[in-house]
Amino acid sequence: MTALVIIVVIGFIAGKIGYMNEEFDKKLSALIVNITCPALILSSTMGETLPDREMILPLLGISFLTYILLTGVSFTLPRLLTRRKEDEGIVGFALMFGNVGFIGYPIVASIFGQTAIFYAAILNVANTFFVFTIGNLLVANGNGNVNGNDTLRYDTAQAPTIREQAHYDNGNGNVNGNGNVNENEKVKVNVNVSVRNSLKRKFEKKVLYSTPMLSAYLSMVIVALGIDNIPEAISKPLTMIGNITVPGALMIIGSTMAQLSGRAMLGNVTVYATSLFRLVLIPLAFYWLFTWMGYDPYVVNINTVIIAMPVATYGTILCLINNRDTTLMTELTFTTTIISMVTIPLLASAF
Repeated sequence: MTALVIIVVIGFIAGKIGYMNEEFDKKLSALIVNITCPALILSSTMGETLPDREMILPLLGISFLTYILLTGVSFTLPRLLTRRKEDEGIVGFALMFGNVGFIGYPIVASIFGQTAIFYAAILNVANTFFVFTIGNLLVANGNGNVNGNDTLRYDTAQAPTIREQAHYDNGNGNVNGNGNVNENEKVKVNVNVSVRNSLKRKFEKKVLYSTPMLSAYLSMVIVALGIDNIPEAISKPLTMIGNITVPGALMIIGSTMAQLSGRAMLGNVTVYATSLFRLVLIPLAFYWLFTWMGYDPYVVNINTVIIAMPVATYGTILCLINNRDTTLMTELTFTTTIISMVTIPLLASAF
């Protein structure tokens, strides 16, 4: 964990001296999401020993159940952790998603062995699906509420014309006798259209066919079919590209931190309360729940470690992509990453 923090610091320095900035971070984020992280997942199945194929279904089952339950947590608990309505979505994301792809894989490997990265990748199938559906909705819309400025920009580009929308509404108080729309109704109509279209747009993305998901599917096929003779000409480049993932993502965190004031990096009550739930209370609750439900202890242990990761760096990436302020997300990511240097070793000692 110390090495990971050092990489964050290097990213911070790079941001301060101008080697990294918001534009560069966006491009690097896209590279990590679409190329390096999928390569990391695939390379986990190309070692000397294939993972156990019989673990695939139990891991898929527990992972989807985990994130279904966490969805409920992400929409309810933030109301108790922050007074700012617009921050509820960010807090909900932080509670729901840990840093599986960037920190979770090396931690799982250090505790359970190199082949366990494949098991973490299976658990990450549900994580990836929910990140790009529920997670993206939380970040982009602030717990379902469309940002006002984004609404106006979106209306101009994609909302139907006033007359088209008036026809759609069947004249329910929005049009006058000759079919013209009253000026004072334009904003209301466009906001309603924007909310519907924005929510529809978030869920119509082909998340099941994104490159991280495709790489997870392919890795499961490799293990299920027992393919253990992949040429080094394929496996070695994938491994080398995948190795970019962790340092690249951590440097993005450091770079975004460089844009914060010193006081912002110290956090606040919301940040520390969310960190307590993210790193301690939620993992323990799920450990006890799944143990009580009779799941295989090995599966429960890996899932618990995955849940106990600091806030996913995808949060900062999604903030950048959706033009949201990254301050709170970066504070949460930074704070949980630092605190996890204590909580993860304590958790690992139990396994």
